[in-house]
Amino acid sequence: MTSVEARRAIEALRKGLPPDGHVRRFTVGREAEIGELESRVRQGRAEALLLRANYGAGKSHLLRLIRELAISERYAVSLLSLDARADVRFNRMDQIFGAAIRNIEVPDSAIKGPGALFGALLDAMTSPCPDPSWKSQLDELSNMGRWDYSTALRSPALFVAVRAWIVGTLYDDDHGMVPREVESWICEPWNYYTRTKWLYYRFVSGLRNHFRDPRAAWQFYRRGCETFILRAAGYQQAWDALRDLNVLAQMCGFRGLVLLVDEFEDVIYNLRGGGVDCQYEAFWNLFRLFWGEYPGMSFYAVTPGFSEKCKELLRRKGYRDFDYSHFDELPAFEMSPIGIHELDELALRIMDAHGMAYGWEPDPEIIVSELKEELRQIATIPVQDRARRAITNVVSLLDQRLEATI
Repeated sequence: MTSVEARRAIEALRKGLPPDGHVRRFTVGREAEIGELESRVRQGRAEALLLRANYGAGKSHLLRLIRELAISERYAVSLLSLDARADVRFNRMDQIFGAAIRNIEVPDSAIKGPGALFGALLDAMTSPCPDPSWKSQLDELSNMGRWDYSTALRSPALFVAVRAWIVGTLYDDDHGMVPREVESWICEPWNYYTRTKWLYYRFVSGLRNHFRDPRAAWQFYRRGCETFILRAAGYQQAWDALRDLNVLAQMCGFRGLVLLVDEFEDVIYNLRGGGVDCQYEAFWNLFRLFWGEYPGMSFYAVTPGFSEKCKELLRRKGYRDFDYSHFDELPAFEMSPIGIHELDELALRIMDAHGMAYGWEPDPEIIVSELKEELRQIATIPVQDRARRAITNVVSLLDQRLEATI
């Protein structure tokens, strides 16, 4: 770690966040459990898994550790922090898809979002040595004179988005405006459900001199035509588009797309509006993800009592005929809490990085003594974000000691 990297790491830790690119360095304890998670990622099994750990046990940190590992293993990754009161509700699969593509990251790229994925796809299309297992599908997308279909993609909306983004990037007829507009649309498709005619003229008719698409205009935007509507047919196209993100990642030469969902319980318990069935629909979306509707890996951070709380919520809603055994069948991975010795080790690692970042040498005897007392006080408090509080307090103490030396 260089001094610049160390300073960036401390800036992240000052906010209680694991530093990008160095999450493993600040991960302590639970070696066997973390090793099992790393093994699952490396094996690449298509599975969904609940990560169960108590509040303050570092679930968010673990998701970011998996993110870092997955990128190093050549996966695309999307880390979602969901909010039942915001624009991402788990009963709305078009919003889940939008969040997934908005947060997507790919190896060897400094940007995230659809531009990162579509840019990697364009590189694969123009590569002199494409992946032979996807060559025919890439040829479909790179043959601009006959680009009116894809045997690989199920979602017509995502296909139009990919085609328009790549055409707009290659020919730049409008100073890069088309790719930006595509990204705005595909990240929040629900905002365009009343603008399907505009989508057609902007991304199909307006670009038709670069490809062949024999479909008539009415087939895109007339009532009953669902090319641009991800919520149609019970959100089936949203499910297809989510699956297609995994396919596109593989077409780019990556191993697939790993979905990581933080604050998952909030989007289940705190859903408001949409009638009494919105939570019921959210649960079915959860089961469909675990039953293989999404073909890639996905991880969901929850507390140990998640399944029982879900059952109780449905009982209160009056769903007495619901098959509650579904909750017991969800694959889960238990994470043990971080102990005081692990917090001590974490504090020492932070102290080393802080010294490297700001070019000073903390007095180990004084600092360690003060840190131990601070951490033991934190360890006795049953607060939700104990690990985060420990990190921020350690950095704050080190900041104070550094200031005293100046």
